[in-house]
Amino acid sequence: MPQKGQAAIANKIKKWVEAANELSDNYTGIALPITRLTSIKSLCRDAIAAQKFALYMSKLVLQQARNAECPDNTTPDEWEVHKDIINRAVAQMESFLEHPIPDNSKLLWNLYRQIEELQGDNYRRIHGTTIHFVKSGYLLKLNYAICCFIKPEFDYYAYKLAREYTECYAPRYGTGLTPESVPMLLVVAEFWCQYYFEESLQDKFPQLMSDE
Repeated sequence: MPQKGQAAIANKIKKWVEAANELSDNYTGIALPITRLTSIKSLCRDAIAAQKFALYMSKLVLQQARNAECPDNTTPDEWEVHKDIINRAVAQMESFLEHPIPDNSKLLWNLYRQIEELQGDNYRRIHGTTIHFVKSGYLLKLNYAICCFIKPEFDYYAYKLAREYTECYAPRYGTGLTPESVPMLLVVAEFWCQYYFEESLQDKFPQLMSDE
């Protein structure tokens, strides 16, 4: 990659680290705009980049689900089904990256449809916009991850996945990137730093990371 291109990528990742530093424990402003993550779209220069990011994030979602208690709006049986789908999706994403053949794509489409069915059809009109109230945030993230494999707008869904993973709400800050978002924001930045530079954030931006 040309040096100019590397510098542009490094600058995008650096801005996320700077945002994480800004959102310190004594931060008193409003939430930072979640649109700061839109630069992920430009980092997804091809489908492979988006798919590797999607797999990386899906593994984190799987780990979160395994460590979590059954959500209040979910029965124990439903929760087991959700975790099983996440586990199968991760395995299928790995298979697709190793062998991107139509059969593996078809299996991901099947999982996508299962998730759509499990999320229900609770659609409401709010301020002129139709909003889908889903049953599971875990499955919503997984849905976006699968879309990175099966839909042509892979860069858009990579952004949606990162947004859903990092966005938080608190009355004090509003909705967007808040102090609670910092660990998740750094996880996203870490992936792209490793992907493009094969370096950790600590090695790539030692001065910035020393502020963490």
